[in-house]
Amino acid sequence: MKNFITVTLFLAFMFLSGCSQGDIIESSYTIKSGSSFGMCTGPCYQEMSLNESQAVLRVRESKGEGGLSELKVESKRAVSPQEWSEIQSLVDQEALNALPKVIGCPDCADGGAEWVEIRSPGFVKKVTFEYGQPPAQIKELADRLRETRESLSPQE
Repeated sequence: MKNFITVTLFLAFMFLSGCSQGDIIESSYTIKSGSSFGMCTGPCYQEMSLNESQAVLRVRESKGEGGLSELKVESKRAVSPQEWSEIQSLVDQEALNALPKVIGCPDCADGGAEWVEIRSPGFVKKVTFEYGQPPAQIKELADRLRETRESLSPQE
């Protein structure tokens, strides 16, 4: 029994020490969502990675002259099994796969761009669309992911 506890603690330590603070734990199923604005100051780029155990929001801020700062972790939290199940139930891979990679004119006239990306074994699809205007086929999913992203954003 003592050896079992020792081995378990050793493995837990190795697992936790292998992840840097900014890393999302690799998963076989990841949902990403984000937004970007080309002509802005402040947090112009946000990307959230979500899996069955955690949500991580990364933010880039404008450095002026169109440049963006390095990607940094802005917020990170655990995802409950209920929340993961709810979000995952909104994913319709068939409907998503039928959509083109780009819809409309994302970030034209500085209206912003938004995207949804699904990564699972044997399936990877990213759809980019005008900010706040997701296609009907993924509207519920996009709205729920935007809600989650906003809940992770630092309050000003």
